[in-house]
Amino acid sequence: MPNTQTPEGRAAFQQKLQAIQEDSEIRSFAHRLAGDPILAQDALQGAYHAVARVKNPELIKDARRYFCRVLINEVKHLRGQLRATLVEDFESLAEAHQNKVGCQPAQPRPVDEVTGTLLAGRAWLARLSAQRADLASKVPGRSGDPDRYRSTIVDIAERVLCDILNEYISDADSDDALRAAYPEWFAAEGCEVENLYQRFSRARKDVRALLKIVINRDELR
Repeated sequence: MPNTQTPEGRAAFQQKLQAIQEDSEIRSFAHRLAGDPILAQDALQGAYHAVARVKNPELIKDARRYFCRVLINEVKHLRGQLRATLVEDFESLAEAHQNKVGCQPAQPRPVDEVTGTLLAGRAWLARLSAQRADLASKVPGRSGDPDRYRSTIVDIAERVLCDILNEYISDADSDDALRAAYPEWFAAEGCEVENLYQRFSRARKDVRALLKIVINRDELR
C-alpha cells in the first residue's frame, strides 16, 4: 500500500477504497447481510467513510478484508437503529438536541413505526436537496457575503437532520461547527464576544426555521 502520509498516497488509497466499495461482489455481500437494498447502500457508504478516516491506513494488510469487517459492523449498527427510537417530533427534537453532547438510551418502538419514520426522514432529506436553492433564498443574508451565509445554514440544517435520523445528539450547529463552516463570519477577528454570541444564536434559529419548512409534521402521523 502506498505511503498515505503524502497527498498522492492518500488519493491512491481513497481510489482503491472506492473500487472496493463499488465492487460487485462486495455490493452483493452487503445486500445479503442487510437484507434490504437501501440499508445495504447506507452500510456501504458508512463503511467507506469509516475506513477512509483511518489514521494510518498503510498499516492495513488487506484493505478488502478490512473493509468487509467494517461493513459487517456497519450493517449491525444500522439494523440496530431500526429497532431503536428515532423521533416523535423532529421539530422539537432538533431544538432539544442543540448544544448537547453524549448519548441517550433509546426506548424500543415497533419496527413498522420506526421504518415509517425512516422513510419520512429520507423524504425530508430528498426534499431539502431538491429545494436547496429555494430554501437558501428563505434564509436571511446576515453576513457580508449573504450567499455564503445562506449556503452554510442549509448545509448545517442538512447535517442536523442526518444526525437526528441516525439517532445522534447533533453538534452540527454548535459554535465550533459554525466556526469551521464559515470562519470569516463566526470567527471574525476583532468581533466582540457579545456580537459573536448573537451570530451563533441567530444562526441556530435560522437552522431551526429551515427545518420547520422542510419537515412535514403530518407525515409523522
